Amino acid sequence: MNLRIKYRLYIQVDGKLIPEQYDRYEILNVKESIDPNDTKDYQELIKKLSKSINRPVNEFEIKNYETM
Repeated sequence: MNLRIKYRLYIQVDGKLIPEQYDRYEILNVKESIDPNDTKDYQELIKKLSKSINRPVNEFEIKNYETM
């Protein structure tokens, strides 16, 4: 199943995390059994997005997601 994830990236400036002005989108291919509403599955989704965009978990925030 594909999920379209809307997220906001944060950039380090002078030791502070500053949010970017615009949201970004990423499409992730996830297993059918994943339920983003479940805490454990949501954490897995965050880790997968982190690997996909090559950023640490604390440098982005998931705004929303939808199945495609």
